[in-house]
Amino acid sequence: MSKKSGKNIKLAVVGASGRMGSEIMALAGDAGFEVTAKLDKAKSWGVKAREVDIVVDFSLPAGFDQALNWCVENRKPFVSGTTGLSDKQRKQLKQAAKHIPILYSANMSVGIAVLSAMLEQFRALEDWDFHIDEVHHNQKKDRPSGTALLLDEKLGAVLDRKLPAPNSIRGGGVPGIHQVWAMGPEEVVVLQHTAFNRKVFARGALKAARWLFDKAKPGLYDLSDLYK
Repeated sequence: MSKKSGKNIKLAVVGASGRMGSEIMALAGDAGFEVTAKLDKAKSWGVKAREVDIVVDFSLPAGFDQALNWCVENRKPFVSGTTGLSDKQRKQLKQAAKHIPILYSANMSVGIAVLSAMLEQFRALEDWDFHIDEVHHNQKKDRPSGTALLLDEKLGAVLDRKLPAPNSIRGGGVPGIHQVWAMGPEEVVVLQHTAFNRKVFARGALKAARWLFDKAKPGLYDLSDLYK
């Protein structure tokens, strides 16, 4: 339930027929949400603003555009985990965040948020070699994954240098494995995050949606803001 009203938060799910959309809808009720709109890129956005408190998007870049524009027009908070966004779309996110609360993360798990924070410790190993590997199911279209790019960007900023492109493997039904390798002349450190199923991402997205709805201030946030 919402801290504001004591009622369930009215939720629109974009990408409702996808794997992540299905997981979010299955868990929404127990997390204090009522799914009032189920949307896909092929369907028209015939949704009234009063029917929605917040939008959660796990679709494709085209669906992302439609959802973001609707949220800006109707002044609704927007949570998105859609990956494969272009530089133009990332700029649109920043512009939209001047008007509405937005939380964007390529990975909604608590574990990845913690792993990302741990990368700060690698400042002490600036003369080492680093590499990122990622493994996902064979239906995942974007490579490297959004999470690998997130980790690559964070680690590159920590070390103040450009890293080798992440290595991508696709196969089977793997929800997601990410490894960060730090390789010295006489020792190696490996950080690994493994997702056993998609529920971890769905729970994270719903937790992010509750936090963003209660916050209700325009700005661009990521998952790490929940744990500060």
